[in-house]
Amino acid sequence: MSIATPFALPAEVLSEIANGTPAIQAYRQYLGYSIGAVAVTSGLTVDEVESIEAGHRFEKGYRDRIARALGLPDGIFDQMSDVSDAA
Repeated sequence: MSIATPFALPAEVLSEIANGTPAIQAYRQYLGYSIGAVAVTSGLTVDEVESIEAGHRFEKGYRDRIARALGLPDGIFDQMSDVSDAA
């Protein structure tokens, strides 16, 4: 899986993604954040974070808010195949 990011994804995250865990969820779990903590920090609801992790389509800005809540750069989730934009 080739991902254009400013840094390589940790092996643990790549392994979880390869095992079917959605990318955002894999990264959140790797960093030790709960869904609730990400929701509070990003300004999203728990339901929105859960829906985004489940692959439901949301605006790119929502993914960037989650990335920032995890301490990651904007756009990190843009190139991942299981993360799609809203129509």
